[in-house]
Amino acid sequence: MKTIDVGKNLKALRELKGWSQEAMAIELEISQKTYSNIENSRNNISFEKLLKIADILKISIITIIEFNKERILSSDNLYLEYKEQHIIKHSSRLDYEQADFYERIVEEKDKLLLEKDKIIELLESKR
Repeated sequence: MKTIDVGKNLKALRELKGWSQEAMAIELEISQKTYSNIENSRNNISFEKLLKIADILKISIITIIEFNKERILSSDNLYLEYKEQHIIKHSSRLDYEQADFYERIVEEKDKLLLEKDKIIELLESKR
């Protein structure tokens, strides 16, 4: 069974979105140390906090869970290779534009999925 390192994913996504640990902690109304412990998998995170983080970063919980730091946008298959600590340190402007494009695609996909769920609910309520 595959385990998911949510803390590691949170750190990568936070950095990708340009948020500091301190700023995230303020938004979550917790200390920076507590937030750091969440990212380093020393503290468990409640579902409610996970929802709030997804809202702050404007991503879905599924994005947090399924995030693959090694594959995000490449020119061939829409995945860009990431290094262990940061987005490719010596990347070109095009790589950052691709990463920005990927974020917009993910946001649009999340909006469409929410719309789909609302339509399904509406149709089921009319039965």
